[in-house]
Amino acid sequence: MFAELTTRIGFVAIVETGTHHGTTTAHFGRTTELPIHSFETNPFAYGFAVEHLRDLPNVHLQLGDSRAGLRRLASARVLPPGRVFFYLDAHHWLDELPLAEEVALAFRHWPDAVVMIDDFAVPDDPGYGFDDYGAGSALTLDYLVGHDILPVGVWFPRCAASTETGEQRGCVLLARAARVVREIDALETLRRWEPTAHRRAGP
Repeated sequence: MFAELTTRIGFVAIVETGTHHGTTTAHFGRTTELPIHSFETNPFAYGFAVEHLRDLPNVHLQLGDSRAGLRRLASARVLPPGRVFFYLDAHHWLDELPLAEEVALAFRHWPDAVVMIDDFAVPDDPGYGFDDYGAGSALTLDYLVGHDILPVGVWFPRCAASTETGEQRGCVLLARAARVVREIDALETLRRWEPTAHRRAGP
């Protein structure tokens, strides 16, 4: 999916939340020449990632809250104008789930953004695993609906979990800009999900 997205969508930068040891960051840095900004809150993981990614000059690591980091990127206008790929993987820490605010910040400051959330439930394929932190904090479409951040463009992997390798973790892709949505619709590795099927719970 990432290879097809970077080939077809024309990103100008990548932003990652949740560097951890930098494995995914390294893949981004070695398969593209894009500027990559990654945020990590854990000092030990950050220190490991700094050493791991030392040979990648296009990777910029920051220690601290991803939400504050996104605001800094926006206010300083660090990223080039255009389509930015956001890979959100900084899920639960310090008894908080920063995901909703991360998604909101991405679309507020970068209207042409494409957002991928890792460890996310694929609603019609239970073979894909996802993160669940308790009531109201499971990474599902209901979480996005409940925070008013479910955009027009929503896609899931076209590949079934049963044919995947590795840990078989789910993900979701989000976009709002009409032209970006049309281009993602044409990709082979993703399938469109109609968000109208989901409604906010309650009266």
